[in-house]
Amino acid sequence: MRAPHPPHQAPHPGVQGAVRLLTLVGRSAPPHRPVGGLLHRWHEASGTELLFDEWADVATEDLGRAFERDGDLADVEHAVVAFAQARAGADHGVAAVAADLVALVRLAWPAGRGTWGEDMDPVGLLARAMGAWAQEHTAAESCGTCRDPLTGLATASYLRERVRELHDQCHALAIAPQMTFGALVVELDRGSGTAIARLSVRVALGRLLAARFRAGETVAALGDDRLAAIMPAYGIDRAVHDVTADLAGCDGTDGVGVTISRLAFAGDAATTFTTLAGTTVGS
Repeated sequence: MRAPHPPHQAPHPGVQGAVRLLTLVGRSAPPHRPVGGLLHRWHEASGTELLFDEWADVATEDLGRAFERDGDLADVEHAVVAFAQARAGADHGVAAVAADLVALVRLAWPAGRGTWGEDMDPVGLLARAMGAWAQEHTAAESCGTCRDPLTGLATASYLRERVRELHDQCHALAIAPQMTFGALVVELDRGSGTAIARLSVRVALGRLLAARFRAGETVAALGDDRLAAIMPAYGIDRAVHDVTADLAGCDGTDGVGVTISRLAFAGDAATTFTTLAGTTVGS
């Protein structure tokens, strides 16, 4: 029997693929390697409400390293565009993306620094980033009817496509979706409260989830009585705890019963979506 690998030498098959998948929903795993002081100073200067482990995803690390290397200006421009696209795909607002980039330029590129000299155009970089953000954001929003008019959350149609995308990525990278993604599900009891009360509670729950999940998780309204938030599997337990606490701190649900549960992804996209939708939305 072969001896186990020492911890620092143990192979990690699929780690890079897993990190790429996790950035699709905005929350990456904690940084998988040490990062320089610039990244920490950038996080502090940006004024973001996100914790460092949630903020410092792969695209962010790549951009920080591009500035630290004093390398080819084209590499910096590519990293800036990739950063803006990743943030748009994770549903970060344009103001937050711009604030992050301005903070980075102020920290990492005082006038004349590095090998770029006068070739560096911070305003041009920001303009390219905002263009990339807008293009990616428009593409994401153009997926059918994307927003539920009552709650402002994504619709079931959008969620179905999102689930397919994540399953396809898992298949391409040989990663088990059951171990990688899951969902928090909030369901209203159809038999409790009045119709008006259930409508009011649904709107309130939509606002609660939208406020709680601001790091790129896909939050959707699945019919009149069911809401769901897709996220990396490692964050589900904490999410259930936090949403339960949020609900307990509300003024009440007007006699409407509310159930909070967690669901793992299935082995295929169709089953995952059917499970998420329950009996509210057909597959």
